[in-house]
Amino acid sequence: MSITGLWPTPVHTALLAAGDLARLADDPTQLPALLPAGHPGRDVPWTWRTEKWDGGFHAALRHGTGTWSALVVLDAPAHDRAEASGALILHDPRAGAANVGLPGLPWGRPVTIPTVPGTLVLVPGWLAWQIAPVHPDEHRTVLTADSA
Repeated sequence: MSITGLWPTPVHTALLAAGDLARLADDPTQLPALLPAGHPGRDVPWTWRTEKWDGGFHAALRHGTGTWSALVVLDAPAHDRAEASGALILHDPRAGAANVGLPGLPWGRPVTIPTVPGTLVLVPGWLAWQIAPVHPDEHRTVLTADSA
């Protein structure tokens, strides 16, 4: 008997090598080449901007404006990874998703991803995300991108 995922949600996370991160910081057009081989986002145009999240910054639910959204942490001070300062939190925005008894159906529980330099997160544009409050003595510099 095979099991079929009815609501597949491809979320890709990676920690970029220092050289790839430096190239991307200098030239955001390099983003598609850093996506997983065969990912449909490699062959579409992207728009991007660099955001600085200073101490105290946080964001309620946000969504991408394209088919795919990517966030790449370009700079962040060293901090305790156990803290949620500036963490990226992914959410399923569909009605009732938080009430589903089995994780993964339809998508799963919120996922918290620490924002350390080089973190790449690639998600479908419909998936909601938010930023946990950034500690007052910290900041994050993040490249946010959306595909066409």
